[in-house]
Amino acid sequence: MIDEHEWRSVLQVAKDGTFSQAAKHLYISQPSLSQCIKKIESELGMQIFERGQSPLQLTEAGRIYIEAARKMQALRQNLLKQVDDLSELRSGQVRIGSSRTRSVCLLADAMVAFNQRYPNIQLAVVEGSTSRLREHVLQGHVDFALLYAPQEEKLFHTIPLMEEKVLAAVPPQHPLSQSFHNVQTLPYPKISFKAFDGEPFIALKPHRRMTGIYDHLCRATGSTPKVIFEADSILGAAELCAKGMGATLVTDMVIERGLWQNPPFFFQLEEPTESRQLVAAYGQNQHLSKAAQVFLQFIR
Repeated sequence: MIDEHEWRSVLQVAKDGTFSQAAKHLYISQPSLSQCIKKIESELGMQIFERGQSPLQLTEAGRIYIEAARKMQALRQNLLKQVDDLSELRSGQVRIGSSRTRSVCLLADAMVAFNQRYPNIQLAVVEGSTSRLREHVLQGHVDFALLYAPQEEKLFHTIPLMEEKVLAAVPPQHPLSQSFHNVQTLPYPKISFKAFDGEPFIALKPHRRMTGIYDHLCRATGSTPKVIFEADSILGAAELCAKGMGATLVTDMVIERGLWQNPPFFFQLEEPTESRQLVAAYGQNQHLSKAAQVFLQFIR
């Protein structure tokens, strides 16, 4: 019941919901997987999965087993990380949770520089929404994730990385930039979000944190931009803005690290917006490997 092959099998079946799909991910035959699960259930004297439902559902005994299996998985990962530290960065792996925007604007240069210095350390990026990244951290699927503060102290350790400011962007040649002869000035000129009332606007999908900032600005100024598209990332919204689709909200990280052929025109907002403190978050009971610590120095 505590054999690694067995608890990995149970975790995979619980994740996929079917024996056939789990068998594919485990690279074993379905009969072999079924036999493995039956062996565990025989030792427990109780079923782990309710066979009559699709996808498969855990029994109460199954939920207890899964909880224990995840603890064993976390212990194994922590053990490997601590042993990797003894190798003085000659081997190992760093898995990073990130949004697409931060992967492109923040991680890309750091990954190239880190790989040149430590070519035998494998780097992997797992992208997802904020809620999904939090789950990856808590389940030990990543060494750390790039998230915004605050994160619950009882669940996460956090390492401050940078503070992001929210700005507005309009397409090149937009009427709002014509008074500046479409030439970007620094510092960025100020504008009220009210200027976007009724204007074509690229918002972000509801699960994105920037959507909350957008909603706040709409309420604060009594404005209703004409939302013509909901992007999945700030970077995606900025790219569409640069191509003339509409105005949008961006961060200074995207402005400074974006690769623009013909960049949007950028404004500071007159209205206050919440601070976006970017942190590296990892679990309270998680060991942050030496390789992960060194990689964070490349980001900072």
